[in-house]
Amino acid sequence: MQFVQRLLSDAGLNNNAPIDYSVACISTTRPIYLVFGDSSDYPDYVIRKMIDKHDFHTHQVHNNLYQLVGNQVPKIVGVYEHAGEKYDVQFGVKGAPWFQIKSKIRTKDARARLERRLWKTLTDFHSAVAADPNTIAAGSVLKTKKLQPHEELQQAYMQFKNTEPTVNTELDKLVYFAAKELSKMPACSQIPQHGDFCLNNLIIDTSHVTVIDFEDFAITTMPMYDHFTLALSLPSCSQEPSIAINVLKEAQVATAAENLGINSNAIRWHFLHHILLRLGPWSTGKKRAVYRNWLKQLLGCFIEAQLHTNYSP
Repeated sequence: MQFVQRLLSDAGLNNNAPIDYSVACISTTRPIYLVFGDSSDYPDYVIRKMIDKHDFHTHQVHNNLYQLVGNQVPKIVGVYEHAGEKYDVQFGVKGAPWFQIKSKIRTKDARARLERRLWKTLTDFHSAVAADPNTIAAGSVLKTKKLQPHEELQQAYMQFKNTEPTVNTELDKLVYFAAKELSKMPACSQIPQHGDFCLNNLIIDTSHVTVIDFEDFAITTMPMYDHFTLALSLPSCSQEPSIAINVLKEAQVATAAENLGINSNAIRWHFLHHILLRLGPWSTGKKRAVYRNWLKQLLGCFIEAQLHTNYSP
């Protein structure tokens, strides 16, 4: 990890002081380097190598988000070059990722308190993003016209079928029915979704929760997408797919839908959109293979549940 020390020195980020940084590397879709100072229990810097256009896009999205939401996201230091490669450097934030603190959440009350904080974080994040009608993502101004949920569902289904060519007659019928139902309901306001608003992308401190990872930001502007992502990742959500579909009955999900003006009967179709979109190109890589298999089981359980209700309200 000596290159990190040289990068910080070349960028003038070590204040010309001989700080003995320690570096940890997290291997995700691209390596992330956490740079710790002499005494800090959280990183001074977080460094990502910028490999392709999407990485530069993500950096710009993050920068735009910081202008909108402030310290709800990490502050960017800048883009720096070292040995012919470019790196995105951010300031570290106080707190810890979920995998470091989950062993401390031992009681039902502690879990409930944490989950309330996370739901509030999502609400605050969406409110800040939606507050500016000229929200900028990917370097262009998003259209402010109303979104047609049935069209979003159909598009998600087309993406799904491009990755899963096997014919599923029951799913075809269900999507057709759902789109027909949604077409009768009012259009929704567009809200750019984080894209992967789950426990793994939240840094949790005693008084603050910071949102990270914007590689999938604005994957959709369909309301409720992030709510289902969060709900399915919470400690209270069973990993058994037949039980996990009960997030549809989650009080926070129902409240969010009501606040967004979404008909209570439409919530399940927003959930179907969520599953189908995540089963599109988003989860086709090897690193998401296990999760993709789980999503397929979740979809199967959802279809089965709807068959039992005969699709009726």
